[in-house]
Amino acid sequence: MKPMELFRSAVAEIGDASAAELSAHLEKKHGVKIEPAFIPVFKATLKEMERINKIRQDAKPIPPKEPARVA
Repeated sequence: MKPMELFRSAVAEIGDASAAELSAHLEKKHGVKIEPAFIPVFKATLKEMERINKIRQDAKPIPPKEPARVA
């Protein structure tokens, strides 16, 4: 799994924990070391990804263009 997917999984498992707790959980459960200093960056990125996905889901689909007619 990619680090962001692991981070998303860790947040889902233990909730809104401190950076040190999330870092320790990721290392213990998945064997991936993410320094606590980077956890806020991961949180912000995850929040932004969720915001973008919501915008995409709420957006109306663009209707296909009709082909031009030749006279």
